[in-house]
Amino acid sequence: MDGADHGPFARSLVPLITFEAMRCACDGLVDLDVSERAMAFDQAAHVIEDQAAVLDDAFEQWPPMVLEAYETAKKSWADHRQQFVWTMCWEGPGMLVMPPVDGVPASRSDAGAVAVMLPGTLAAPGAPIAWWSGREEPALARGVAGCRALPRLSALQVWRVFDNQGRAVEDRVHRIDVEEVPLAIPLLVPRLAGGHRLEPPSIDQAYPPADGGTIDGSVIPVRWEVPDEPR
Repeated sequence: MDGADHGPFARSLVPLITFEAMRCACDGLVDLDVSERAMAFDQAAHVIEDQAAVLDDAFEQWPPMVLEAYETAKKSWADHRQQFVWTMCWEGPGMLVMPPVDGVPASRSDAGAVAVMLPGTLAAPGAPIAWWSGREEPALARGVAGCRALPRLSALQVWRVFDNQGRAVEDRVHRIDVEEVPLAIPLLVPRLAGGHRLEPPSIDQAYPPADGGTIDGSVIPVRWEVPDEPR
């Protein structure tokens, strides 16, 4: 090799290999820890677009083979992204008064599912406040109260457990297939499911999860009971 530039087709070799590597790497995202998955998604997106910029420099119009490799890598990235349940947790400190989030669910599609805490709900540190799957939710992806969405395996529900006197005891995080928890109120309300947009119920100050008078101390403890989804 003399180190010379052998033309735009030679310069397309690295991007082609990279696109295929990114496509294959997406299959392994499920094996990573939750925080590592989010970083891997970000890194893969940057790598794909960086190599696309290399091709833009090499070609006025990409050859079909190169374009197909790029589109396949992008589609694999997007498909795997939508297979996860992107979940936002409030990290504290202190209780969060859940704010309204305009534009959720996003209007572009009725696919997938979305669940969000009702505005005014008091969210405890460590509890999920929203999730979406099978779609993109730009308003949530930008973050609520500084929370970042992480790709989890299971759709979750947060149950606020009360004692017989109506005092909040704890929040329990379960998969959504847990249908009922005694003396508890589910906090995550479906907004999109089965292709249908669901109107949230209206709440007032008497709604127990929004009533600070039900809480002893500064925060409610949160207990995760999801074996395959560590906190």
